[in-house]
Amino acid sequence: MKHNSIKNTCRHPLASRAGAALLTTAGLIATTGCESDSFLDPSIVGRWERTPITMPILEEIDLARTFNTGEVPISPVRPTDLQPDVQEYVIGSGDFISISVFELISVGVTEVQERVIDETGNIRLPVVGRVKAAGLSPSQLEQEVIDILQEKGVMQDATVSVVVQQSRQNLYSIIGAPEEGSTRFGTYLIPQPEFRLLEAIALAGGVSNGIKRILIFRQTPLTGAAAGETPDAPGRNNPAPSSTDDLLDGILDSGGAGNADSNTADREAPPAGVESGLERTDSSPRWVYVDDKFVKVQGSGGTEAQEDVDLSNVIAQRVIDVPYDRLVNGDMRYNVVVRPGDVIRIPNQTAGFVYVMGQSNRPGAYTVPGPKDLTIKQLIASSGGLSGLASPERTDLTRRTSNNQEVTLRINLAAIFHGTEPDIFLKPNDILNIGSSGVAAPLAVIRNGFRASYGFGFVLDRNFSTDVFGPISTDNN
Repeated sequence: MKHNSIKNTCRHPLASRAGAALLTTAGLIATTGCESDSFLDPSIVGRWERTPITMPILEEIDLARTFNTGEVPISPVRPTDLQPDVQEYVIGSGDFISISVFELISVGVTEVQERVIDETGNIRLPVVGRVKAAGLSPSQLEQEVIDILQEKGVMQDATVSVVVQQSRQNLYSIIGAPEEGSTRFGTYLIPQPEFRLLEAIALAGGVSNGIKRILIFRQTPLTGAAAGETPDAPGRNNPAPSSTDDLLDGILDSGGAGNADSNTADREAPPAGVESGLERTDSSPRWVYVDDKFVKVQGSGGTEAQEDVDLSNVIAQRVIDVPYDRLVNGDMRYNVVVRPGDVIRIPNQTAGFVYVMGQSNRPGAYTVPGPKDLTIKQLIASSGGLSGLASPERTDLTRRTSNNQEVTLRINLAAIFHGTEPDIFLKPNDILNIGSSGVAAPLAVIRNGFRASYGFGFVLDRNFSTDVFGPISTDNN
């Protein structure tokens, strides 16, 4: 019995220290377990903080701008897009007009000539000859014919009348996938200056409920040469700008519609509520990919310096992004005025597929419902989350920038889920490759070892009881 008492005395300090360690560990788990992100598992990502946070979702990756993407920049709705452009109709190629000249051939008889403006913008009249009609309004064309008759000595102060019988310039088009609902795609006439987007869509039979955005392609000639004018017969409603800078400023101020500088001088400023209600890109912060991560910079929104180019045959083009889901719910700030030559594009409801590979629980192809519909976080959730060997900091996003070019950049999924970097809208054909690291497998082994051994149990030691094993023999033999 003396031997037993010695053994028990030696074990008691060890048992007490082990018990204290277990109690300390249990206390730490009880007090911090709910607030800790993971236990040696970097594949568990999230924020889990009590303070709310607001982060943007990026549609474009700033790094891709350094490559030749071939895409036209998207423009938001501007206040000038809501203002009707009221002006006299400008004649163009394909228009069918009638010209009446009083007593041109016979006394007391009005000579009426019906003509179609040819591809060069000209018409030919008896006695008068060739007349440049494209780019002129009906009243300007009347004065042009009067001046020609006077210069040729045919008659003084002639009475001329020009009537546009069929116009081909006040048209807009709606395009899209033929199976998109009941929308009747085609070309339509603009009946009045204040003809807006909702009216244009209603005239075409409406669009599907799932459409969230509508694109408007708008073109404006920068110069008279691009508009079909010649130096000897310029359009009288298109005075030459004093400089290229003035011309570009006029186009930006007018929202890319109508003439560059003749339609903005007499316009009233838009209401303050309209100005402040639209998205402003001049002072809003933007996220730039620098040194393997996204950083927020305060940009001025100005255009980058461009090389000098020949503007003799250049078209200024805007792609206006209209949030149709807001417009159809009554937000009239986006009910833009439809201008001649506008092309309204109804995007497909199913844009395509994105692909997940690497350390994902369910890699494969996933459908993109439409533009601005699927983000990286939503894709990770749809694919079952990250696998146990994933390293969220080592994720590649590959985006196709043209038919034969793509750009790959590294993103940090942990930072995106934690809210320190913005999420990104995915586009069709994007590939998300979730990587791993050298310590991922050892950490998984350690985690699995702990998970296989934790639990409850007891230790049966013969030194504490002789009921099971019987008395301890003291016989050394």
